[in-house]
Amino acid sequence: MVSFNLNEDELSSAGVAIKNIVAKLDLDEEFDLSYLSSMIPNSSYEPEQYPSLVFRPPGLSTVLVTRTGKLLFTGGDSIESLRDTYRCISGELENIGVDDVGRVEEIEIVNVVSTFELDSNVDLNYLSINLGLENTEYEPEQFPGLVYRIENGPVVLIFSSGKVVVTGAESSSGILDAVNTIRELILD
Repeated sequence: MVSFNLNEDELSSAGVAIKNIVAKLDLDEEFDLSYLSSMIPNSSYEPEQYPSLVFRPPGLSTVLVTRTGKLLFTGGDSIESLRDTYRCISGELENIGVDDVGRVEEIEIVNVVSTFELDSNVDLNYLSINLGLENTEYEPEQFPGLVYRIENGPVVLIFSSGKVVVTGAESSSGILDAVNTIRELILD
């Protein structure tokens, strides 16, 4: 059983939608990325553009493969999507003779981007003053949302429409703590 510290049912019941899961897996093996690119379908390696191989299997997350054997998964919106992408890249690597493709249990979530909605519009000018300048950034000429940095927690983007984006969390508890913090700050 895979334990990713991400309970999708708990998040969904709190009105939170996962938009992107970023995860990593270190295979601790040197790769010839030009060779991999020539052998793995749906992959590209253009070192003058980006130093990693980019693997884009149809309908799945993107995997960035580094020369040192680190895999970075991005673009998935569920644990199942992450598992499916792992199965796909590990199968491709095994097909070309890579012996140790790690285990899905070794994948580590490093960032989850999620969203939720407040039940009303938000006066961002008022909120930026009430939350204090040390933890907020609000420059509407530069970016339409208020950036709120929760101490020892994720970063939260709050928009006047009531839409909220939480980024930088690694677990359900981190996301739910941020959601509860924002709801208490704004709705109380």
